[in-house]
Amino acid sequence: MPIVGYRPQLVRSGNGFVAHLSVPEGNAADSPQLVESIDAAIRRTDCGPIEVSVDDGYASKTGLEALCALGIERVGISGSKGKKLIGIEDWESPEYRQARNDRSAVESLMFTLKYTVHFGRLRRRGIKAVRCELLEKVIAYNFARMVVLEDRGKRKLPLAA
Repeated sequence: MPIVGYRPQLVRSGNGFVAHLSVPEGNAADSPQLVESIDAAIRRTDCGPIEVSVDDGYASKTGLEALCALGIERVGISGSKGKKLIGIEDWESPEYRQARNDRSAVESLMFTLKYTVHFGRLRRRGIKAVRCELLEKVIAYNFARMVVLEDRGKRKLPLAA
């Protein structure tokens, strides 16, 4: 029996909301999804990031150039591919080092989604149904995040991936 998997693409805002979710068909590679996901988050929130932080799976020269063309100042790409694309001088700068460190916020989001709204456990089958289920889970998470921020008295809106 074949096992079907999905590779959802998420963009996290600076204050921890999921600003974009997409679920491409098949086992789509991450790097071609990057620019489309960031652009969709910018259109949805009407707020562009200063910095984007991603793992090595999103590394591509085309993606890096496209994000820079969108006005993003720093694209922190972790791993050897990122180091090669960014160049050693920028790679070692404090700003890019921080951009790579900010990747932990996205990993934390994924952990939270998996263990609070069971993001990795799907009850529906078929791409349309899976997209709907994951969107429902993201909406539930975002509502819970609003409560947390309200409790803390914070309401920041900058976008960061």
